[in-house]
Amino acid sequence: MQLIKPISSVILILVSSLGFAQKGGPAVFSVAGDTVWGAEFERVFNKNNKTPELKPTLDTLESYQKLYVKFKLKVMEAYNLGMDTNQNFVKELAGYRKQLAQPYLTDKTVTDNLIQEAYNRMQYEVEASNLMIHMSPAASPADTLAAWNRINAWRNAIASGEKTFEQITRDSSTDEHGRKNEGRLGYFTTFGMIYSFESQAYNTPVGKISEVFRTQYGYHIVKVTDKRKARGDLKVAHILIRVNNESEYEKNKPRIDAIYDRLKQGEAFNTLVQDFSEDFSTRESGGELNWIKSVGGSVPQDFKEAAFALKDGAFSEPVKTELGWHIIKRIQQKPLAEFDKVKESIKFRINRDSRSELNKEAVLKRIKNENGYSFNNANWQTYLGLLDSASFAYNWNPSEAQLANTDLFVIGGASYTFADFSMYMKQAPSRKDHVTPTDYANDMIAGFSDAMNLIYEENILEEKYDDFKYLMQEYRDGILLFELTNKMVWSKASEDTTGLQEFFDKHRDDYVWKQRLATKQYVCSNKKAAKRVKKMLKSGANEVDIQKEVNAEDALAVKVNYKVYERGQKEMIDALDWNKSLHKIKDKTSNNITFIQVDSIMEPGRKELNETLGPVTSDYQEELEEAWINTLREKYPVVIFPNALEQLFADKN
Repeated sequence: MQLIKPISSVILILVSSLGFAQKGGPAVFSVAGDTVWGAEFERVFNKNNKTPELKPTLDTLESYQKLYVKFKLKVMEAYNLGMDTNQNFVKELAGYRKQLAQPYLTDKTVTDNLIQEAYNRMQYEVEASNLMIHMSPAASPADTLAAWNRINAWRNAIASGEKTFEQITRDSSTDEHGRKNEGRLGYFTTFGMIYSFESQAYNTPVGKISEVFRTQYGYHIVKVTDKRKARGDLKVAHILIRVNNESEYEKNKPRIDAIYDRLKQGEAFNTLVQDFSEDFSTRESGGELNWIKSVGGSVPQDFKEAAFALKDGAFSEPVKTELGWHIIKRIQQKPLAEFDKVKESIKFRINRDSRSELNKEAVLKRIKNENGYSFNNANWQTYLGLLDSASFAYNWNPSEAQLANTDLFVIGGASYTFADFSMYMKQAPSRKDHVTPTDYANDMIAGFSDAMNLIYEENILEEKYDDFKYLMQEYRDGILLFELTNKMVWSKASEDTTGLQEFFDKHRDDYVWKQRLATKQYVCSNKKAAKRVKKMLKSGANEVDIQKEVNAEDALAVKVNYKVYERGQKEMIDALDWNKSLHKIKDKTSNNITFIQVDSIMEPGRKELNETLGPVTSDYQEELEEAWINTLREKYPVVIFPNALEQLFADKN
């Protein structure tokens, strides 16, 4: 039962605020002198209109105007109560703003290209091996050069045929796991590896090795051994005989073979799952598993290969994995979804992937140009001249000269000085011994200027983009409206037990039961159990005796449910002859057979409060809200301007 409305339902009709009135067009209405103009009303209405191409009717506009007036009354009350200055509100709104700003801090062209590239790569699965030398991103220039020379020599040896990729990987790779299996990674697809590694694998022809390339983990050479069309996902079911150690494989082989023989003789897969499978989490679903992916995930590879080798509807011979013995039934293959259906999920993953750095670079280039970014190289050289061997140690204290208000760069009308950068540096990690202060400072100024450009852009989004300005106001008003309405209506209705009871007593005749049917339902998992249950029911046996006898051999043969149905609640129950004591129903989706025994028929009558608490609470909330709105109308006079609505949407037919 949901007594508190979600914030999304509040934001549904949100609009520009008191402070962001959008003038233009006729005056539609005012609340305490604050006027809503036609341009604002049209914009807000269009945002929620499901048929924007058609001119709305006058009745529709009048209905929306009533909602909008109520909204304005509540928002005005929230601001007058000072709710917008509450620290919890300020913190919550800041969190929403951070999320809402992200689309404005990305480059659509770069994003679209990355999405398309990712989807194109998803069409294929790549099998590759990795030869590498681990190296920290902060390695010294000497160590970096030595590592590059070493792995480049390996590549030359492989290219000339002097040694094989596998030999060098086995003997020399710094990846311990790679040495054991000659660097083999198996098959993977988009997002299965870091972006730079993925790109090398997809761009290298089958049977070839890549050039030497670097990632945050070190230097790599990739050998591509195969590329195949993506196999999509599979829906399968299985019968599992578990093993706890290696010796149990041989011990349990006769059991799985016997089940396999019974399958070949025509016994139903679902029946054998119920009788023998030791994957107890899937017995009720006929052994059915969640969709399994061709690459990745936790499903054993031997299981996957056996499943993908089957045709739909076929079952496998016994398959051995680390879990035990399986018989797999392939149900359905699902190919890669169409582009439009996965576009948003790909975009979501890109934003959390290393390839998002390409987007960041494009955004920085754009906003630096738009916001007039200017770097003072002469002053930067002066700053570099102030550095010495003690600079940027963990206990470094900038000198007076390093804390001067001398400009380093300007963004818009904001200056960023020696002092700003020095304090940024003081909070940064201490530099490594092999990095000179000058090199470290050059790296850090790039990061500092990028960060400040992004922060500056984020802070002026309302000035640059009307859409963002209105969106932020919607969230600002929405949060305030939610908190205030919760206090005045939703929580009050659920906490005011006396008022709720009085409301119920006053409207008791509005809450009544239709005719009801009380039943016992015997759900049988197989025909044998159904025959026994039917026989015992006809002999007058009760549910306790039936379950005890029928479930003696199979604990899941029959289960009893007790359910009450109201007329009109379920079509299948309405169709039964309620005067008949026993009914038989077969479930086509699960092959269960159910006997419905009629216990009693209850005639229409009044409900008690505890039987209809949700609807009563909802109705009480409506009464509280209407009374509250009337109070607000007295506090904040509303003026409706005549003939204004007729003048709106003049461009619509």
